[in-house]
Amino acid sequence: MESPWKEISIEYEGKTISDDYRISGKTVVVRSVRGVVKEAPLGGLTALYLAKMLLRELDREGRA
Repeated sequence: MESPWKEISIEYEGKTISDDYRISGKTVVVRSVRGVVKEAPLGGLTALYLAKMLLRELDREGRA
């Protein structure tokens, strides 16, 4: 079951990045403002922590 999209903001390398995330089954999905989607299984991490990690990855890849 999918949850509604929630806004997330982080400070990363001196800038603020804001995107959306949601839980879809046992997966966290992050959607950037550019429409790029990145997901990862929940595992032992909280959804919010994992969403922040994915958001940092998107920024490092230049896709956030």
